[in-house]
Amino acid sequence: MNSSTAANAQAHTVTAGRSPNRRHWFTPRSGLHTWLTHLLPESLVLLLYAVLIGVVGGLGAVVFRKLINFLTSVFFTQGTNWLHFLGRADVVILPAVGLVAVSCLVKYFAPEAKGHGVPEVMAAIAENGSIIRGRVVVVKTIASALTIGSGGSVGREGPIVQIGSAFGSLFGQYLGLPERYLRLMVACGAGAGIAATFNAPVGGVMFATEVILGSFALQNFTAIVISSVVSAAIGRVFFGDQQAFPIPMYQMGHFGVYWVYVILGLLTGLWSYVYIRTLYRVEDWFDARKWPFWGKALAAGLVVGVVGMWFPQVFGVGYPTVDLALQNHMALWLMCVLLVLKLLMTSVTIAGGGSGGVFSPGLYMGSMLGGAVGIVLYRLMPHAGISPGAMAAIAMAGVFAGSAQAPVTAIMMLFEMTGDYSIILPLMITAVLATTVTSSLSKESIYTMKLVRRGLDIARRRQPDRMRAVYVGEAVAAERMSLPAEMAVKQAWERFSKSQEWFAWVRDAQGRLIGSVARAQVLEALTDGRSQQLVKDLLPKVIHRVDERATLAEALDQMNRHDVTYLLVCRGDTAVGVIGSSDIVHAYKNNDLA
Repeated sequence: MNSSTAANAQAHTVTAGRSPNRRHWFTPRSGLHTWLTHLLPESLVLLLYAVLIGVVGGLGAVVFRKLINFLTSVFFTQGTNWLHFLGRADVVILPAVGLVAVSCLVKYFAPEAKGHGVPEVMAAIAENGSIIRGRVVVVKTIASALTIGSGGSVGREGPIVQIGSAFGSLFGQYLGLPERYLRLMVACGAGAGIAATFNAPVGGVMFATEVILGSFALQNFTAIVISSVVSAAIGRVFFGDQQAFPIPMYQMGHFGVYWVYVILGLLTGLWSYVYIRTLYRVEDWFDARKWPFWGKALAAGLVVGVVGMWFPQVFGVGYPTVDLALQNHMALWLMCVLLVLKLLMTSVTIAGGGSGGVFSPGLYMGSMLGGAVGIVLYRLMPHAGISPGAMAAIAMAGVFAGSAQAPVTAIMMLFEMTGDYSIILPLMITAVLATTVTSSLSKESIYTMKLVRRGLDIARRRQPDRMRAVYVGEAVAAERMSLPAEMAVKQAWERFSKSQEWFAWVRDAQGRLIGSVARAQVLEALTDGRSQQLVKDLLPKVIHRVDERATLAEALDQMNRHDVTYLLVCRGDTAVGVIGSSDIVHAYKNNDLA
């Protein structure tokens, strides 16, 4: 086969870490990176980059949170004053106004700013050479702040991750960094955003490595640590040096009651699965409606507004309500109601076109679930030393660990966010069990599910074996020359002699691809005196097929089993190309996915 490769129509090709259609609004300064690496060791230069990204990521988180506070005041103070004639129903219209504005902003300026942000960052790393457009920073900031400020039931962490990652990508593009370093800059931005907003530098590092990169490789670790530490320090300057969730010192009870954390792990794992399924089922329902995009946003906003009229705790991020649960200041019935309502309102907000994260809603629901379970167990066993507030804190980690399938991040982040070492053992039990339960029920996390639904298998992309990280459809050689099946060998050789091609595709009278012939095959037939033999007679009796979504490893295994040099690549029942051993070798060498 011809050794040049071209991505199929559905895939994004990345050449040498660059998108082939990449357009800059600035001129890359690749010479600056070269100059710096001549002055200093490259590892030190990368740390300097990490410091800068940490500074910008921290300041970005500060600006974003202040913008949310400002817009919340505009909607719920000034807005309700304008709508005072509606009485208690004055808040109903606010989320609708916000979501309609967000849907228009996202539709016309940056569609990738829709939704919860983290999957878009993962997709940029996996299939677009870590390229993120500059306008995402602006559009995502405004869209997410509008969604949350108007009462949309989403989180602020996903947007902060996408904003920080976008800056990291832009910075790397400006310096003309190779893809492996560009990917690192994106991860530094993600870690910086989490570290600043939660005052959790270790949590930021874990999130960037476990969730965004899916790898704890040491070469990534140092730069992400520096970026997260710098960002957290800036966050402390503006937000103060205290835990994200100040809580009392809990009594965990003696080891004899640790079985309750096993139960909590199982329950949070099940709820995490419900969270994932509900979020995407509601999204499917909205997608199936033939309404205009602004109509969906209007409907979603009105639903959130009506529910918020009776239960205002579902509006926005909801951390004040989480604080009440952590301090055991909420009634059992209210926790149960808010647990369900937060799940539904988050799903509706995102499905209707809102821009915001799913991280905070997971923490919110975890606190409600854990607090409710804690109250029930406390009433059943009042002398066992069980604290409903502690159960709420630990369940926060459980729901995040299960839904994101990131137990290490959940353990470290919740420990940092609460600052209470006594909860570490129950935290570990709950987070690991929750992840185990959810991953048993769903292969995909709440982040990767979105990517798989649009055809990107992130798990395969992250495979250390590059042969299992590249699809056959992405390695199919471009069609350079084709021959009619009914053409004589003599005419076929005339075609070959006028070109530099070594292979040609063979098509039948209807133009359907049926196989491939080599230049050497045609020459051999001509030398043997078979000049009038038809090209189709040179094809093997059995032509083996492979699906375009199979991996290179699977295609190579099939070639070995059938002792053939090429396979017909199919999309369903239709042949769309041919892949040979040389194409596989070329794809292996030119796809830096390890």
